[in-house]
Order: sequence, then structure tokens, then C-alpha cells
Amino acid sequence: MTIPPEPAASVEPVVPTQPTAPSRLAFAAAITLIVVTLAAFWTWRWWDGEQEGEFKADPQFCELVTPETIHRLVPEAYGGREDVASCTWSAPREKGKYRANVHLFASRLNVELAQEDMREQRADGEPGWEKDTQEDLLGLGDEAFLRFSPPVPGKNITAQVVFRRSNIVIYLAHARSDDDRQAARAGVVDAAREAAALLKP
Repeated sequence: MTIPPEPAASVEPVVPTQPTAPSRLAFAAAITLIVVTLAAFWTWRWWDGEQEGEFKADPQFCELVTPETIHRLVPEAYGGREDVASCTWSAPREKGKYRANVHLFASRLNVELAQEDMREQRADGEPGWEKDTQEDLLGLGDEAFLRFSPPVPGKNITAQVVFRRSNIVIYLAHARSDDDRQAARAGVVDAAREAAALLKP
């Protein structure tokens, strides 16, 4: 007797699995990451812009001290001589080797370097300036100090104010034709305060 073959087991069709949709938590994490990245980028751009400072270009150096002040400090001066980073108002050459003058020099950096420059000038100074008579000045720019050239017999006295405003450092010196330290100090402080007031971004 012939035994009929068993029917083949039915095979269910294989249905390809669909990729699972991202969960709401993963989506929220991705959005948060994008927002944090953008916030960090714009914060860095803002900080970098602030570090550049207020001054994007050099000021007109000879306009930072008024003719009236120059006439009071150097009566014989006939106008400022401006170059790349400074302006000088001097008495005529015939007034001799130690003639009076006002000299303004500017250094435009970024804020961090300007602050570092001020620290170095205070701590180490430069050759030709007294260290023991250095004096802090309040209410002049963001920070300021005054210093004198050492007294040399037969040579005029020079007082200099160094002050910072944002990313620019101004060096303003007044040399007299005599050795009157107090007059040199008063004159250079007046000129520096005027320069700070006229210094505009």
C-alpha cells in the first residue's frame, strides 16, 4: 500500500523589517546639540569681536591735543608733525638742543595685547625712564600711569603718561626746556586727559 507524502509545511513569507523611526528622545538630543553648538559659535564670535576692541582704525593723532593746550605747553610750536603712529609738536630748532616739545605715540593692538603691554610697561619699563617715581593716575582711560626721564645735568626734563583705552595704548610725553618736574607733570597730565576725552572709536 502506498503512503501518500505528507504535505509540505507552509512557509510564511519573509517580510522585510522597516527601519525603526528615531525615538523622540534621540530627536530632542540632536536638536539640543545643534542649539548648543550654534550658541557656542556665536558666543565665540562675540568674544572674539570684543577682544578686537573699540578701535578698528588709528585716530588722527595730531587732533588728540588741542592747539590751545599745545600753545600753553610749547608756545613756539607751529603745528603738529604726524607720521605713521605719532604726532610731535616742537619748538623751533633754533631754540637749542633741549627745546620743549609734546610727543604722542599710539599703539593699536587687541584688548588682551594692550593690557599685556601696559603690564610690561609698569613692571619692566623702558630704558631711559625712572622706575621709583612711577605714579598711577586715576580716571584716565581704562588704566594709566606717569613716569619721568632721569635727571641729567644740563638736559631738559621729560614727563610721560601712558594710558590704555580698550585696544589702544597712548604714550604722551612733554619735554620742557628746563628741569621743572612739577610743570612737566602738570602739563603732560592735562594733555593726556584731553587726548583721552578726544579719543573716539
